[in-house]
Amino acid sequence: MHEVDTIEVAMPTADSGSVIDETLARLRRSVTATDVTVARLLLVDDESDDDTRAVARRHAAEAGWPVEIRSRPCSLPRAREVAIGAVETDWFLFLDDDARVSESYVGDLLAATAPLVGGVQGRKAARTERPSDWVRRRSRRAGTHATLLRRAAVQDLSFPSDLHVLEDEYLRRHVEDRGYLWTFNHRATFEHANQERHPIGWQEGYLGAKYGLSRFHDVALNVPFAAATGRNPAPHAKRAAGWVAGRIARSAGGETDVDPANA
Repeated sequence: MHEVDTIEVAMPTADSGSVIDETLARLRRSVTATDVTVARLLLVDDESDDDTRAVARRHAAEAGWPVEIRSRPCSLPRAREVAIGAVETDWFLFLDDDARVSESYVGDLLAATAPLVGGVQGRKAARTERPSDWVRRRSRRAGTHATLLRRAAVQDLSFPSDLHVLEDEYLRRHVEDRGYLWTFNHRATFEHANQERHPIGWQEGYLGAKYGLSRFHDVALNVPFAAATGRNPAPHAKRAAGWVAGRIARSAGGETDVDPANA
């Protein structure tokens, strides 16, 4: 049993006609297998030029879910802000348009809710390490691909205007700073039809350091690790260089709350 009987599903999306059909089909199967009501499917659509909106409306109609589509040009962080401002249920599911949840996924997330929990994050099915190792690795950066959130934990969230990546970790820290727990639930698994919309590079490193969202030794160690595993180390090197620039910008702006042990 769980404390939640009604949720909304909030989906930021952009030209996702090639992936959203399967994403919503998987979601419907998971909801059907769970004792929960979907009060609304809310899409924040970055003015898609394909059939994204039509596919969403079809699935909502077949599932019997009310649907609302807000179409406007916006970044992913801004789309998340719009969704957070629009949801009305106590709990809602942030679902990326390319995240395919397992049949038990929604139930597994709901089973981890509790009065002190503000967010429950699932695990990509492609991860094969031990659950305890995954939790330690994943805790360095949260994800919102398919994450259940308590509205009260995020309702006053506002992302910095220049934050275009790492908004998931920024959101997690906001939830925790409000006194709630962020739970990493390795039992809830989903597949990720990755659209490669957020490539590794200089900007991620810069913003990670500027807002204290990543640690230098993590981004730096990925450079030799990429080379050792046969991947191109150049994007990782650019990210590390961006981190140094962001740390300088943070210091110049008077921000002094970075832990030296993490720098």
